[in-house]
Amino acid sequence: MIELLMTVFSATFFVTVIRTTTPLLFATLGGLISDLSGALNVALEGMMLISALTAVIISVYAPWYVAVLSGICAGAMLGALMAFFHLRLKADIILVGFAVNILATGGTVFALSQATGGDKGTSINLQSKAVPAVNLSFLDAIPVVGPTLRSLLSDHSILSWLALFMVFAVWYFLYRTPYGLWLRGVGEYPAAPEAAGINVTKVRAWSLVASGALAGIGGAQLAMFNYIGFTRDMTAGRGFIALGAVLLGARHPVGAMLAALLFGIFEALAVVMPNLFNWIPGEMIQTIPFVVTVLALILFSYRAQRARQMRTLTKI
Repeated sequence: MIELLMTVFSATFFVTVIRTTTPLLFATLGGLISDLSGALNVALEGMMLISALTAVIISVYAPWYVAVLSGICAGAMLGALMAFFHLRLKADIILVGFAVNILATGGTVFALSQATGGDKGTSINLQSKAVPAVNLSFLDAIPVVGPTLRSLLSDHSILSWLALFMVFAVWYFLYRTPYGLWLRGVGEYPAAPEAAGINVTKVRAWSLVASGALAGIGGAQLAMFNYIGFTRDMTAGRGFIALGAVLLGARHPVGAMLAALLFGIFEALAVVMPNLFNWIPGEMIQTIPFVVTVLALILFSYRAQRARQMRTLTKI
């Protein structure tokens, strides 16, 4: 137990938490935007997976930033595809989302085999690039706390810093701009903005595109920093965990960030615990994030039920 506490309160564990939280946070913000518009995006898992593979393949032939942009575009295109089937063809969005996830599961294996000349498991034969880390060595010059700050804040991915900025950007968009008000209004009571002349279908379509783009950044971070390369089903349920983080975070950007951070901590624990407790099966430790997701959904359902009961009592 002492070894576990020493590990949890170490700078190395903090860095691991930031690394595991970053892709979750991007996907959570994407799920938040689509959910607030009334179009729940259950395809975050597939979007991250396809974007990860796209970024890895493009990084072989282009700079890292072009690869990240290609991952963003791949996610955005999948969001546009969902919008087309759901909003234009009136297909159920949950079924469309599961279709995208199934397409991602099989399609990435096929595309990987074509790109690597037959390897269906990993992209080890591809010389893919990595997203650079931000070196804050100048922090060493700060008296007393400088080295500690550097160990905590330095060598994180550029995308990790972007994720922190995106929390503020999404909050500002949702609560300080008219477009954010339109999006929230469309999700809460679409008849009102429609009566005001706002195109509800267009707002939901763009929310799905933005959701896919954010999930695409998460996929790029996963394949170009957390791991250098692509492996089959490497998202490992992170898209579904992100949906749980949206609900646990009370559908608010700051709450979503805290929920994603909580899940990132448990995922980091699943990484370090096998080295400390060899007697615990690794498979059991790896289920920790998913168990927390289920508990989070139960907590959200209980809280939502209590809120409905309070509203009913208030009306009476």
